[in-house]
Amino acid sequence: MARNHHRTGITIALLAALIVVAALAAACSAQATGGSSPITQDADGAQPGSSPSSTASASGAKGAGSDWSRVLAALAFMRATPPAEPVVVLLGGSAARESTISDAGWRDQIVAKGGPETLAWNMGSRNRTMAQNVAVVRALPKGIKALVYIGINLGSFTSAQKTATINLPSPAPSSVPLQQPHQYSTKTGILTSAKKRALVQGWLADRYPVYRRNFATSAGVLETLVKVCQARGYTPVLFELPRNTSIIGGSLNTPTTKYRANCKALAAKYGIRWVSLVNAARVPNPSFYDLWHLVEPGRTVWQNLLSANAAKVLTSDGFTNGGGS
Repeated sequence: MARNHHRTGITIALLAALIVVAALAAACSAQATGGSSPITQDADGAQPGSSPSSTASASGAKGAGSDWSRVLAALAFMRATPPAEPVVVLLGGSAARESTISDAGWRDQIVAKGGPETLAWNMGSRNRTMAQNVAVVRALPKGIKALVYIGINLGSFTSAQKTATINLPSPAPSSVPLQQPHQYSTKTGILTSAKKRALVQGWLADRYPVYRRNFATSAGVLETLVKVCQARGYTPVLFELPRNTSIIGGSLNTPTTKYRANCKALAAKYGIRWVSLVNAARVPNPSFYDLWHLVEPGRTVWQNLLSANAAKVLTSDGFTNGGGS
């Protein structure tokens, strides 16, 4: 009888140990996948209070995903094989990432709208900071002709990060996928209007204080980004990213007016363009996943307008094939 009790005790102890191990494995899995509720996202789709690592590699970046790895791969690819055609780059966070369908389609549309053949890249990635944008521009090949769209929204001004470095993959990839790694889609569903309105109030309560606290720092890094672009011979364009005006209405007018005024002042100071497609696109609420991220119908409209603008700028500024190395 004592032996049976002993065996039973051992069995129970082993089962308890297995349950603990399983629980720890599940916790690690949840942490690795970053399972979080979209209702707590900030203006660029990131969790409040989170920020990218100041040093990021294709495989080791804090919070790295396929979008950031693809950005680094594209940079390494171009440095290994400097392009002859003009390069068009869209910088920004996840709102930028979700604003086009694919780089292949974007490139074809630029030509269809009357522009030259280009190597166009949507280099948007989740939780991007302005400091990382500077690092991305510095990683572009020297001597190329580049049109750099600097994506701007409320989330662009919520980071206190002043500098960043990036590590490109080595060896450089021989090719890079031209399809955007979208996270949002009508196929998986969009937030209800009620939840979207809750996001507006959540931003005002949680993110607006962060925006106010870090605005000056981010604006300073934005100016540095413009100067770095011009020093390298690139053409920067300050570019407003999509915003769900149907839901937001006038609720975010004060912070939005502030960054728009800053961008217009920078554009005048450095003789560059400030471009907003928000009013021209008139993207309806059902074409947004939330307040900032477009889904399929909205991407079609936005990419078409962006392609037309890129073709116009490339043509008027004398971009032609033959970029140099």
